[in-house]
Amino acid sequence: MKIREFLNNSSKITVILLGVALVLLIGFIDLVTGVEFSVSIFYLIPIYLVSWYSGKYEALFIALLSSLVWMYADVKDIQRYTISAIPYWNALVRFGFFLVVVYLLDALKILNKELEEKVKNRTVDLLAEINERKNTESELYRKSEKLRQLIKRSQNIREEENSKIAREIHDVLGQSLTAIKIEIISLSKKYSNITELVDRLYMVVNTVDDTIKSVREISTRLRPRLLDELGLLPAIELQLREFQTRTGIRCSLNAKDENLNLSPTVSTALFRIFQEAITNVARHAEATNVKVRINNPCSANETLTMEIIDNGIGLPHDYLDKSQSLGILGMKERAQILGGTIDFISADDWGTAVVVNIPTNNNID
Repeated sequence: MKIREFLNNSSKITVILLGVALVLLIGFIDLVTGVEFSVSIFYLIPIYLVSWYSGKYEALFIALLSSLVWMYADVKDIQRYTISAIPYWNALVRFGFFLVVVYLLDALKILNKELEEKVKNRTVDLLAEINERKNTESELYRKSEKLRQLIKRSQNIREEENSKIAREIHDVLGQSLTAIKIEIISLSKKYSNITELVDRLYMVVNTVDDTIKSVREISTRLRPRLLDELGLLPAIELQLREFQTRTGIRCSLNAKDENLNLSPTVSTALFRIFQEAITNVARHAEATNVKVRINNPCSANETLTMEIIDNGIGLPHDYLDKSQSLGILGMKERAQILGGTIDFISADDWGTAVVVNIPTNNNID
């Protein structure tokens, strides 16, 4: 490598002088060794060096010099030839051979330069493409972050609106229905002597009771009040109790720390993921048991983990790749917004586990 760097950094004259010195050195060695041991093949070395690092015409000069020096050595030992003209003929043939070598080296040099130029141009193009791709990726990442923040903001606004609507439905409509029920009961007592009217009034009371129950269920689905008043765990516990009553699937909640210190944003996201997971269990899993485990991290370097595990039939092997379920997409998006991950682990012999991991340093609005 050092010799190549030296030749690349040397001038043409230096390379030519080096070539001449090598030719004379090879000629001297050839003259000393005589016919018993010829080193004539080494004349190609200075021819190559001058051709590659200096130029074609300079190499032709070295080729001519090499032929003359070789001829001089033959002439000094001319007695071994029966015809005195043979050394000169040999010198001419050798010079022709050296010419062919010089022109081949020159063609190879030109081809090498063209290849280097193509590689250089392609490298420049690739660097430009890489820079463009980096810029595109940066722009996509920036837009993705903006979109994620927009989605997060829209989800927060939707939850706020759900909370307002839930309170209005529960408080205003619930109170109105209760007042109607009380008034109907009062009327039934006032006209207790009219049996047919009393029977009809009690039918209305039953309808009002059913309506009040529906109002409470709608209010809870929109925004469980326990989530705002007591936190995530009581809301999940209440939801599991109602889910077990409604579906007959046994449910359990295991939390190492009952005092989870979570922001409203994180609590809401985890609760919505939990809701979607148990909804999928009721629709598809054919399960008889659901376990929810929540591991509250002990330090800021750990993550909060929530697992929803059922003993159902599991997911098809390609379900997650092909599934376009808005519910699953929504679960993934909620986890990503918080900087976390969500995994769906499934097997035919034990069911499906939904595992959510949320960094603790994202527990802020």
